[in-house]
Amino acid sequence: MADPKKHHFSPVFYLKGWCGADNTVVEYSRPHSKVVARRVPPTATGFKLFLYTLEGQPEDKKQDIEKNYMGPIVDDRAAQALGILVAGDKAALTGEMRSHWTRFLLASLLRRPLAIDQMVSTFKDILRQNLAADAASYEAMKTDDDPPTAYEWLEKNFPHHIDDRGKQMVIAGVEHQGIGDVIINMKWSTLDMSASDHELLTGDLPHLRYYGLKDQRCTILFPLNPTKLFIATHDRKAEAAILARSPTEVVKYVNDELARLAERYVYGRTKEHLRFVENRLGRHPHPTQLEDRGTPVDFQPMR
Repeated sequence: MADPKKHHFSPVFYLKGWCGADNTVVEYSRPHSKVVARRVPPTATGFKLFLYTLEGQPEDKKQDIEKNYMGPIVDDRAAQALGILVAGDKAALTGEMRSHWTRFLLASLLRRPLAIDQMVSTFKDILRQNLAADAASYEAMKTDDDPPTAYEWLEKNFPHHIDDRGKQMVIAGVEHQGIGDVIINMKWSTLDMSASDHELLTGDLPHLRYYGLKDQRCTILFPLNPTKLFIATHDRKAEAAILARSPTEVVKYVNDELARLAERYVYGRTKEHLRFVENRLGRHPHPTQLEDRGTPVDFQPMR
């Protein structure tokens, strides 16, 4: 089997939840000044060619992150958990399934192209600082032909090493046990939004989080399909506040957040959201990889 070239940051199994009878999803994007809506199969969107490629590795290892981690460990397992969450089968939501879904939630933050770039950039900054802190060791061993600093020596002799290590840090972030344990132990629910006048959208950043993870007010929202919304809280007060609102208000609020936060794509089942997305896509600064969303969920009426 050929190594995957399309590295999906919006996984195919997840986008299938927004497919119509023709097995396509409506992709909203802004290729130029205007947002356009087009029907595409989930395999044809939400990817970047060779996004996680490890250029410094042997040919048979270059696609390891996509081929051996994102696919089988993150997405295949999360697909099982998604089915359970959509069905609302609490008995089947075992510790193992909660672990699978938590991994997917964290991956949704870290696998995006912008997040990958930020991870690589952060790793470079840390590495440069660490090497500069021990400059004397490099000075003692470098020759006249060597670059002035250890960081430049590394760039010269191992040109892909730094980028590769930055990309591999994505896995470390997704597998962070401390963060994962907090989410696994939150109170989870699947909220039914089928009574809303509109369907839920999703996008290339579908993970909405409010307050810090250990804050008792912390709320995580994540659309599961056009009518089901995942929520995780510590004490269910935020969940009660959401359920006190009409489904239409909740869906409008979530769609507004998703459309504003999207880096490139918003997805729906129909094209009815074109004007809504046009007014929002790309209108919000993108958060960094694990930065908390700024404001609490208050579900004020949309203006």
